[in-house]
Amino acid sequence: MSATAQELEPIDKVSDGEARLYAARGVAARSSDAAHVDVAVSLSADPDNLEVLKDLVGDLGKARTKTATVLIEAIEKVASRYVSKALSDELAEMTASYRVMLRESLARGDDQALKAALNRARLQERILAATPMAGQAEACELLGLSGTNPSATMRRKERRGELLRFSLDGKPVYPLLQFDVEERRVYPAIRKLLAAKPEGWSNFRVLHWLIRPHLDFEETPAAALAGDPDAVLAAFERECEPIVHG
Repeated sequence: MSATAQELEPIDKVSDGEARLYAARGVAARSSDAAHVDVAVSLSADPDNLEVLKDLVGDLGKARTKTATVLIEAIEKVASRYVSKALSDELAEMTASYRVMLRESLARGDDQALKAALNRARLQERILAATPMAGQAEACELLGLSGTNPSATMRRKERRGELLRFSLDGKPVYPLLQFDVEERRVYPAIRKLLAAKPEGWSNFRVLHWLIRPHLDFEETPAAALAGDPDAVLAAFERECEPIVHG
């Protein structure tokens, strides 16, 4: 068994009796009648070296000797080390490039548009986290609907504009405040609110309006959905009216 390569100064060595393994910048496997094998290993210098290693390990495996076993373990150890280093270097280069891309593409810290967007995102996260929500299966149960396929059932209601829907941790959720638990339905006023909201209003803005204290009610518009839905709708329509300066 032999694989030729230029003579190289060893930089790693594993030995056990007559078995010796040297790892360097190329690959060389050399055997002799004295039953010792010198191996120099590098995976970064030449991709074909991997094939040399495979052949070498295969031949050694057939020998089924203590020397062969020691050599196989040593080759695996050194090969693993060099592969890890190559991957580590490549990952570090990719990370550095990505950081440069981020620095070039992100808005500056004094960018007012960026600050406003971040503030909106933080506000939304806080409000959604503080609002009791139901998942799709729970929503179907609250509405007395079949739970066989809650995703499809709730999507149909969403498409018809019957209720408020948000995404939390990547999952669809529905604010509990819109469910009439006694009647097992969504309050009819919710659909009317969604139909009346201006084009520039998001569902989140509707939710924010519902949970804020309002002068027309003792508490919030959401708390009045059950008892005075017409007053809630009227207050919402006034909120949506454009400001007229005269």
